Amino acid sequence: MTEKQFDFSIIMEDESPSSSVPKDVWGGIPIKEDKKGPKTIAMVLFFGAILILFQSYQDFLLHSSEDISDEEVETLLETPNSQSDVQITEEQYQQFHDDARDSNGFIIRAVGLGIAGVLVLVGSINTFRLKQTGPIISTTGATIGLISGVYGSQLIRIASDENLSGALLLTYEIFVYLCGVCMFVCGAFAALPMINARARKAMKGKFWDNVELVNPNEVNESEE
Repeated sequence: MTEKQFDFSIIMEDESPSSSVPKDVWGGIPIKEDKKGPKTIAMVLFFGAILILFQSYQDFLLHSSEDISDEEVETLLETPNSQSDVQITEEQYQQFHDDARDSNGFIIRAVGLGIAGVLVLVGSINTFRLKQTGPIISTTGATIGLISGVYGSQLIRIASDENLSGALLLTYEIFVYLCGVCMFVCGAFAALPMINARARKAMKGKFWDNVELVNPNEVNESEE
């Protein structure tokens, strides 16, 4: 019985996974660079930057317009008034527009999103060219857009609370969260090439070093 147990223990020791894996296996596994991933992200950011600049331009037009034409107001109020018992008059909407302009909500969002759109656009081009400056510029732009977009949208929402009612109140409230979520997602996408190991290795520049796998046994020995 003792001999059988001894033989079994020898077999288990010979077949243990640790004995079949060389100690220097970590040093022999290179990280393969991923050029396709950053370029795909760059294209998404490029189209996102176009949308950001479009919204910035629309906000600038709203801030520049002292009054909205009666035809535009009727078109804007047609759907909300048909879905609510409380009707919003043209005078109320004009007053909302004036209060939003006076609070600088439109211009803050326009300028902030304009800067963000330009930075994200430039960053997307550099990211497509696999430059390390690309993700940094895009992330900076997304951060600026997040702060200015949410702040400007909040000022506009406050103006809507004082003058509007019904579905339009919910619309401007949702826009605050929508702007924040969109810019946060944009920033998260822009930062991916700085986080993913394979993408980091493909990027060129001096902002961060190339990624390498380190043998944990060597690290432990050096610490000792």
